[in-house]
Amino acid sequence: MLERKSYEIYRDQGAYWKSREIFSALRVPSDDPVVVRIDGWRFHRVAEELKLDRPFDRRLIEALSQAPLRLMQMGFPLALSFLFSDEISFLLYPPIPWNGRIEKLISVIPSYSSAIVSTALNYPVCFDARVVIIRDIDDLLNYLSWRQSEAWRNALNSYALLALESSGLGREEAARELEGKKAEQLHEIIFDRLGINITKVPAWQRRGVIVRKGHGREASEGVKRKLPLVDWEVPLFSAPEGRDYLIESLRAYEES
Repeated sequence: MLERKSYEIYRDQGAYWKSREIFSALRVPSDDPVVVRIDGWRFHRVAEELKLDRPFDRRLIEALSQAPLRLMQMGFPLALSFLFSDEISFLLYPPIPWNGRIEKLISVIPSYSSAIVSTALNYPVCFDARVVIIRDIDDLLNYLSWRQSEAWRNALNSYALLALESSGLGREEAARELEGKKAEQLHEIIFDRLGINITKVPAWQRRGVIVRKGHGREASEGVKRKLPLVDWEVPLFSAPEGRDYLIESLRAYEES
């Protein structure tokens, strides 16, 4: 049973309860870029319920891409987004909304995304979120290269898991079999069991997808505006071509 405590020190009930709001004053610098990354919660169940194709289903990525597209269309300061599997990294340019309040960033963005993706899939989904502080352009390029390497690892594991299951192993047994396997071994499993060269599967499965500002289009006022688009064929971010691509994508946002 909770004990009664004195509230005499707070004559203003509003001030009392606001003082007990955890993290309400926690902020990121409002004049630096930040990444808000959202991750799907229990998406394996979503995939099963919707009978999504394995190991990848383009319909899921199309649904996920609607979240950054809609945010861009409503004027949110979203420079670009990177997505794969069940995660989206939103790059926000300053001034950061809500004066950088983390409480707002990790509640509004994932809840808005949940609503948009749920509508697109006609099935309820939700996301958790975290904030990543970006110091400079090198930080950003390295962050996106890291997430893209995770997309590649995810592709390898997803295809290898399917390969072992197709040969008769159960899901958990197949997962245990893959533990500690190197990339070369996963390549071999995929090719031997499925006859698939993993380096030749669609780029969006291996490298993820970018949502960014695209080419200009004449607006009704006669002003050219850059419209958001989904890029399914992105280059390798760790290569010079990929870094040039990302810098050009950022420039397109800055000029919009």
